[in-house]
Order: sequence, then structure tokens, then C-alpha cells
Amino acid sequence: MIIQTDNLSRRFSGHDAVKGVTLAVPEGATYALIGANGAGKTTLLRLLLNLLTPSQGSASVLGVSSQRLTQRDFLQIGYVGESQRLPSGLAVAHFFDYLRTLYPNWDRALERELCKQLDLPGARAIGKLSRGMRMKVMLVGALAFRPRLLLLDEPLSGLDPLVRDEVMAGLLAQATDTTIVMSSHELSEIEGCTTHVAFMSKGRLLLQESIESLSARFRAISIVLPPGAPPLRAADTWLMLQTQGTLTRFVDTRFGEEAELRATVRAQAGEMLHFEAQPMSLREISKTLMSTERVEANR
Repeated sequence: MIIQTDNLSRRFSGHDAVKGVTLAVPEGATYALIGANGAGKTTLLRLLLNLLTPSQGSASVLGVSSQRLTQRDFLQIGYVGESQRLPSGLAVAHFFDYLRTLYPNWDRALERELCKQLDLPGARAIGKLSRGMRMKVMLVGALAFRPRLLLLDEPLSGLDPLVRDEVMAGLLAQATDTTIVMSSHELSEIEGCTTHVAFMSKGRLLLQESIESLSARFRAISIVLPPGAPPLRAADTWLMLQTQGTLTRFVDTRFGEEAELRATVRAQAGEMLHFEAQPMSLREISKTLMSTERVEANR
């Protein structure tokens, strides 16, 4: 695993920003870290980079304790965060000239390729660029030295759709060489390239698995029962059970065979007039998990 944490926690003034997180990121993955604002995603990334010290637990990055990362290790780690500051007075090209002196493994040909792909104006001062253009500059700066690991903290937040597509295209071009861990709310944009997903809520890690496994086990279920049929009782694996007249909707989180779920429903309510099981997008799954957490917190 390129990243591993064990019971990792960080406490701020009585508040657990990250609480008991045990995470495993396989090398070569494109790993989506999702959750609502305040879930602890940014704090977790900063713990991995040793920008924060854990209150409890441990983390290893590239096989090294995060608290013992050296300059040599950081030459293999790229980072892009929405709160990063860039030297506003430098031209884009001069900024890359400077970065080139810091990274012996800098790939000048890749720099040129990415700048062309992302349409970066080399002669323009960084301070005169739009937010989207500055994000592209940070992306090139984090990719051109070909890191083994790239950590991205909300890289698509606030960008217009065209710029988001261009940023994702730049990432996808390097996905085969670099393990990517990305926190993002723009789930529809990252779903196509994500191999693994982790969901955080209030500092805790609720799930982590491959996107293939997650997509296979979540289904949006719609059932129409005959008038007068008894209402369905929620199984342990059902979320967001809602009944309106004869229509019942819920999310099954352990969907296997359709025949098995049909049999479960018949055992409760008899025959069905309609049954439908629809696959769910990552965005839909995320909304379901966040809504469920909100309901549980308010009980």
C-alpha cells in the first residue's frame, strides 16, 4: 500500500477533526475521498503530509512514517490544494523555471505537453490569472516531476465545467504513472476515473472499497404493492425507506441477486405490482450516505 493509516486521529480544542481512521490506498489507484464539508478530508491529507501531527495513531506514506518523511521522499509526492498560494508576481514560465531547480526528476517535455494541453499562457503573471488558470498552474507544477503520489484537496471546487474537464484530462493523462488521492465534491466529474472510494463523516471513515464493489452492491429500489398490503419493514441493509401510498422506495446497500430481494419483499407483503432496481452513480450513493448520517445525528 502506498498509504496506510492505523487509528489515525487529530483533535483540535476538544473537537475530533479526524477520529480513528484506518485507511489503505493501493499503489496505482485513483482514490476519491468524499464527504460533506467538515468531514475531516483536508485534515487527513495534512496529516499524511506531516503538516499536522496526529493526536493518536499513525500514518505511513511511500512505506515511511509520515512524521519521518524526508526531502527525498517529498520529491516523490505532489500536492495541490485550493488554499495554496502562488507567487503572484512571477510569470507562469518563470515559476516553472524556479520549480525545475528544486526537482532533479523534473520532466521538461511533460511540462511543455501539459502547458499546451491546458493552454497556459507562459508570459502572463500568475497574479493576473483566473482561479481556474491558477489551478492549472498548480497541477502542472505537481505533475511535471512525475510523482509516485499526488494528493489533491478539492482541486475542482468553484471551477467552471470547461476548466474542470481540462483539469481532469490533465490528471487522466498521468493516472497510469501516479497514485492519486483526491478529495472532491464534484463527484460526477471524478466518477469516470475513480478506482477506489472512501467516505468520511464527522472525522470518521465510514467505508472504503473499490468503485466496482461499491457500485455493484448499491441499488435504488422502487416497489409498488397492491392496495391494502402491509408496509415494508426496513432490513438492516436498507437506507432511506420511504412509503407514499402503494409506492415504496429505498436504497439497498447489499444488493446481490434480484430474485433474493424479491423473495424478501414477498415474505413481508405478498405479491408486487411493480419492482425496479436501478444502479446508482457515485454522486447518488454519496448523497444517500450523507443524508443517512444527518438523520442518524438528529435522532
